[in-house]
Amino acid sequence: MGKESKRGGMYIHAVLMGYVIITLYPLYWAFQNSFKRHVDIIVSPFMPVKHFTLQNYVDVWKTSHVNVYLINSLIVSSISSAATVIMAAMASYALVRIPYRKWNRGIMSILLLAIMVPGATILVPLYSFVRKFEQYFGFQIYDTYLSLILPYVTFGLAISVVIIKAFMSSMPRELEEAAVMDGLSIYGLFFRIVFPLTLPALVSVFIVNYLNNWNEFIMANLLLSKESLRTLAVGVAAFKDMLNTNYGGLFAATMYSVIPVVVVYIILQDKIIEGLTSGSMKG
Repeated sequence: MGKESKRGGMYIHAVLMGYVIITLYPLYWAFQNSFKRHVDIIVSPFMPVKHFTLQNYVDVWKTSHVNVYLINSLIVSSISSAATVIMAAMASYALVRIPYRKWNRGIMSILLLAIMVPGATILVPLYSFVRKFEQYFGFQIYDTYLSLILPYVTFGLAISVVIIKAFMSSMPRELEEAAVMDGLSIYGLFFRIVFPLTLPALVSVFIVNYLNNWNEFIMANLLLSKESLRTLAVGVAAFKDMLNTNYGGLFAATMYSVIPVVVVYIILQDKIIEGLTSGSMKG
């Protein structure tokens, strides 16, 4: 029995290792090609680097607008992710503590339904609404950061509430009751007691939303037409024409887009796992 279980574990690890290799190889391939000369990429795209060069990164930074795209992505992803976390935390606390079970179940059913609806199905009405926003509310958001921030927050709320609510459900009520006895208002209770206690879940939700918003392409390409407002995902997609199929520059631009989120994920991956699993383990 011991040998069979050990052999089964070896098979599982082999399958997982194969999955990791298949998943990471395209990233490794793009990474090494970003340090090659254009002729080396054409002649031997799958061979290791022979003539190492950083010129691709220098050329992309100087001849394109990578710095502008990078700032745009940072602004949009950071603001939308932070707003999503704050709003989802407030909504989750209300669903956990306000004693209206029938309403809460209905709201959770709507949120789960929203998670299952493909985003592509509402692109046309979303585009129409953004273009007519000025007609409805008196100011224009098309071709502004808001045209992305508002949809990103909306799309991220449902899954964020589900994750944070699972974490908050495991919190002991005694802490909140003691805080109320000490004279804290509902806002003080939330921001001074609940918010710090749920920080692992909030950090994980922030990072998940941040990665999704950073890599999002369709809405960013649809709702922004000004080059000065393009995000990095949209800008990288246009580099092939801009650089006349300079594949070294294209791979370098891809790395500019990938490396920041990979570094953030590696540094904070423990927080992501803790936030996603703690609620299910305690609940």
